[in-house]
Amino acid sequence: MNFQNIFLAKLLSGDKLTSALTVSQFLPTTYPLQPDEPECLLSLTAAGYIKSCYPYRYEIMDLPFFCILYTIKGSGMYEVGQKKYCLLPGTFLFVDCEKKHKIYAEKNSWDFYQLFLYKTQCLFFYKQFTIKYGSITTIPQCPYIISLFSRLTAEPFTLNRDLLFNNHRLLTEILTAAILTPSAYRDDFAPPYLRKMKKIMDTQYASPQSLTQFEMILGISRYRLSREFHNLYELPPLQYLNRRRIEESKKLLQDPAITVYEAGRLVGIDNTTHFIRLFRKYAGTTPANYRSSLQS
Repeated sequence: MNFQNIFLAKLLSGDKLTSALTVSQFLPTTYPLQPDEPECLLSLTAAGYIKSCYPYRYEIMDLPFFCILYTIKGSGMYEVGQKKYCLLPGTFLFVDCEKKHKIYAEKNSWDFYQLFLYKTQCLFFYKQFTIKYGSITTIPQCPYIISLFSRLTAEPFTLNRDLLFNNHRLLTEILTAAILTPSAYRDDFAPPYLRKMKKIMDTQYASPQSLTQFEMILGISRYRLSREFHNLYELPPLQYLNRRRIEESKKLLQDPAITVYEAGRLVGIDNTTHFIRLFRKYAGTTPANYRSSLQS
């Protein structure tokens, strides 16, 4: 029995949505069966990019797969027990489909990637994800993540050994990124202009820098740069730069021959009072006290 038949057999809500629409019209494409598929590989039973709209909905249980749903546009709803979750763009949902749940478009349109995975190979990732997040987290939409989903849903559905291994690799990257979000994969999520901006601050921290300067270098509004950088790295750009400067100044202060003033100047902060204030903010102590602690 293929995926679609199994899915429809487990539906609690029925296939028919309206006189012209059915749930099965919105199901992702079924992967063909592969009898000799290695049990150690993460593998798909169905995958697709779904363009849904109200009154799309289904209620299901006892489906022997995991489901990953990643919203791209619009919004949908996930309901389990007495809890309801709004699935906005960037929402990553990881569901055990044996548990009774509802998925539906509450209003207007809702576009999302949907992957159904065999459970046995995926149990480790599912347990780690649920320990950390429950069922839902947010992954910023970026070329890296979109490309992973796009390649999984756009591959030709004629399975061979190479495709099985490639799917395993792509699924491993998606699940690893989901579990490590938001800290470990930020640079992978970042568009090229934010990576360049961050690299400049990481390597040229001693030079004067401003959002106006980055706007001129990158050709992107400083307001957009500030907003996107803050969303991704959890600090406004200039706060990130100051923190980077203080981290470098700590290394300089390990040399007794370098004065507090020189440590500040060498990282781009000429005003000693300002340097001490920033050092206290990001290091929790003054430069002098920090140096003294290294000698004790």
